[in-house]
Amino acid sequence: MQRNVSIALSIIIIILEIIALIVCYNSFGINLAYYTIDSNIFLLISTILYLLTINNVPKIVQLLKYSSTLSVFITFLVVVFVLYPMYNFNFQFLFLDGPNLYMHVLCPVLALISFIFFDSNEIENSLKNNLRSLYFTIIYAIILISLNILNVVSGPYPFLKVNQQSPLMSVFWIVLILGGALILSKVLLFLKDMNNILYNPK
Repeated sequence: MQRNVSIALSIIIIILEIIALIVCYNSFGINLAYYTIDSNIFLLISTILYLLTINNVPKIVQLLKYSSTLSVFITFLVVVFVLYPMYNFNFQFLFLDGPNLYMHVLCPVLALISFIFFDSNEIENSLKNNLRSLYFTIIYAIILISLNILNVVSGPYPFLKVNQQSPLMSVFWIVLILGGALILSKVLLFLKDMNNILYNPK
């Protein structure tokens, strides 16, 4: 039963992500400067790999699924707690318009439910694995902050515009987001472990 639900949710996530990318492409193109788009593409790829190896999921695929779930969950929380106030609580734009319904809400929520309650994942909740799950986010941050410093891109998020804010504020955002992401990575596996204990006792 659990495996069948995991398969069903994986298929739904893949379909929704493809729809989201089509809507995104038709609306304004696929701009990889956006963490939202990158994290959702990451989720799409890891979910496809997970589905293809569902009978015996390799540890690397489990780690990718863990990391991509964390990444889209970060997207969801940043939208709710950072961008929503910054964009004057524009609910329609951030949660419903264009691909945002899929990338900001549906896919992150479904990915979280799938990972915690149904997916096969035996990644140990260690600091080493928690840090591994942040590689994607750290690489994104390094690239975009560097491009902002060099004035190649602007943002695209307000907290990435390092040339338009004080160094202290830039450090604050880096510590807040990456520190928060590290805590979330541990919480994500903790919830997964608790679900395994409650519903799959040894």
